[in-house]
Amino acid sequence: ETLLIVPISALRTVHTVPNSISRIVGKITVHGLLAADLSLDTSGHRAPWRAALPTRQDILDSMPLMWDSPLQDLLPEGCQKLLAHQKKKLAADWAAVSKAFPKLSYDDYLYNWLLVNTRTFYYFDGKTKKQPPRDDCMALNPFADYFNHAPTGCNITYSPSGYKITTSTPISTGTEIYISYGSHSNDFLLTEYGFILPSSTNTWDEITLDPCILPLLNQAQKKKLEEKGFLGKYVLDGNEVCYRTQVVLRILVGGMRKWERFVEGMDDGESEQGKVDELLFEVLKEYQDDVVEKLATLEDLETEMVAQKKTIEKRWRQIGELLKAGIDRMES
Repeated sequence: ETLLIVPISALRTVHTVPNSISRIVGKITVHGLLAADLSLDTSGHRAPWRAALPTRQDILDSMPLMWDSPLQDLLPEGCQKLLAHQKKKLAADWAAVSKAFPKLSYDDYLYNWLLVNTRTFYYFDGKTKKQPPRDDCMALNPFADYFNHAPTGCNITYSPSGYKITTSTPISTGTEIYISYGSHSNDFLLTEYGFILPSSTNTWDEITLDPCILPLLNQAQKKKLEEKGFLGKYVLDGNEVCYRTQVVLRILVGGMRKWERFVEGMDDGESEQGKVDELLFEVLKEYQDDVVEKLATLEDLETEMVAQKKTIEKRWRQIGELLKAGIDRMES
C-alpha cells in the first residue's frame, strides 16, 4: 500500500537553489549550498514546512557538533572520526558562504547546515554526465523527512517522477511509521542524526577497535598493511570481529612471509588461530578497561549539558556490552 508520494517538483535540490545564491557562492558542496538556501529563504510557500522543522534547541540538545569540547572529547572513537569530518566540511562550506554573504550569521548557517545534514535523502537526477561524489547526491524531501528511523521500516523507492513510500504490512491506528536511514552503527546515528537506538534494536551496531590495535603496530607493519589495504577500520559487532581484524592480528603474532601468504589466500591461517584469539582477547579486555575509565571520567565531569552527558554514558555502556559479549563468546 502506498503511504506517501513526493513528486520531484517538491524536492529542494541543487537545481532549485536560486541563481542569486548559487552564482555568488561559487564552488561549494551540495550540502553547503542547500544550507545557504535554507538560511536565506524567506518564501511564504515553504513556511509550513519550515515551521515543523526541529528547533535550534532540538539541534543543540541532540547533535554532538553543537556540544561543548569536554563532552566531544569523551565521545567514542567512531563518533570522533565522523565529527572531525563534519567540522572539516562545515569549515569549508562556511568559508564560501560567509564570503558571499557577509551579513549571514554563523549560528544561522550552522543551524541550517545541520538541518540539511539530518534531513536529506539520497538523490541523483542523472542530468550530469559524471555522477557526483556520494556526499553531493542529496536533496531535501519535504514531509518525507518527518519519518523517524528504525533498522527495518517502510519501503522507499525513487523514480524520475519522485519518491514513493510503501508498506506491505498492516499498520494499526496510532502506530508510528518508520523508514530505515540505512545499516548504521549507533556511533554513526549519534553523530549524523543525533540519536542512538537501544542495543537490542540496532542489529547493525558495531564499534571500532582501532584505538586498541593501531598502537600495537610498528611503522614497518603499518606500511605493509597500508600497501595491502588493511590499515585501520577494525570493527567488532554483535557476532564477531571483521576479517580486517583477523588480518591485522596475524601480522602481530606471525612472521611477515606467513602473513603475506594468508592475505594472498595461500594459507588458511589455522596454525596461528590460537595466538590470534589470545591477542584478540587481550585487546577486548583492554578496551573494557578503557570503557570503565571513560564512564568514571564522565561521572566526574561537571557540565550544564546533562542530557548530552547521559547520552554519551549510554553509548559507552553499549560499547561495554558489545565487548562483554565478544569476550563471553571467546570464553565459552
